[in-house]
Amino acid sequence: MTPAQARSSLDRMLRQAGQTVTLTRYHGVQRVPVSVELRAHIVDYKPEQIAADSSLRTGDRKAIMSTTEIDAAQWPGAVPDDQRQPGDARVPRHADTITTPEGKVYTVVDGHEAIRLGADSELIRIEAQVR
Repeated sequence: MTPAQARSSLDRMLRQAGQTVTLTRYHGVQRVPVSVELRAHIVDYKPEQIAADSSLRTGDRKAIMSTTEIDAAQWPGAVPDDQRQPGDARVPRHADTITTPEGKVYTVVDGHEAIRLGADSELIRIEAQVR
């Protein structure tokens, strides 16, 4: 499967099973918000996952996202040198937020690159633990 095929398949799943949410990162001391609307599928962790992973708490959820809308919006934009962190800036990090259409705000505990494919190791799928 090519990266384009994998992204297309994920985007199709997110259109069917996901919802439009707002992912927000706050920059600097003044916490300037930078947001992007994207499709995400937010699911509960299974009890056995919570029991096996000490970083998970009851009530934590997993947000599954594609890079499609993030790349189109060029989110999170230019990151000041003094705020750069290791890794891909597109991956949600601790203290970013995800807001659902109902107004529920989840805080990102941790995000990670779930799937990279192809010779260039393109980031396709992102997952975030939210609380």
